[in-house]
Amino acid sequence: MTLFRRTGIRWTGWLWLLIAAWVAGCATNTPPASPSGDTASAISADILRPGDRIRIVYNDIPDPPTPVEQVIPEDGKILLTRGLEVTVTGKKRSDVEREIAKLYDGIYRRLSVTIERRDSFVSVGGEVRQNSHVVYRGDLTVLGAIDAAGGFTEYADRTDVLVTRAATKQQIRVNARKAIRDPKLNLQLYPGDSIHVPRSIW
Repeated sequence: MTLFRRTGIRWTGWLWLLIAAWVAGCATNTPPASPSGDTASAISADILRPGDRIRIVYNDIPDPPTPVEQVIPEDGKILLTRGLEVTVTGKKRSDVEREIAKLYDGIYRRLSVTIERRDSFVSVGGEVRQNSHVVYRGDLTVLGAIDAAGGFTEYADRTDVLVTRAATKQQIRVNARKAIRDPKLNLQLYPGDSIHVPRSIW
């Protein structure tokens, strides 16, 4: 009887230790809360990207230079007053403000950077089922935009799709047949870009 009691007490102690360890493990493995939809959306909206129109105002001196207004090109570089250049894509607006102020070595300590996103679409025309403005999203590609416009018509020349960049007016030709087989050739699009699918001569 005494042995049973001792064994029972010893077994109960081990059971409580196991329960405590399991509870502690659950507590440490609880994943951190992810940001709410509104917070994630605000963070994304504050990040500069190609195709955005950026405006930089110098406002801390009596006779400030003319504000800089540019559409951010694909390489992400914009030209500032005094011939300086800065890469802005992928950066937060507030970080770009600090970086530009540092470039001027304290001459312009108070400046503001604003983002204008008027062109939140990509236009698709030519030999597609429905000429349309496709709403821009961050992962939009040539093939994705054409699919959103209903796909190619039977008369489309799929080997010579023409993309015009909104920021630089650069024209890029894309072979959609090859892009289907090789995703690396499926060109990334930016806000305001346009796609024209020509008619095949055959």
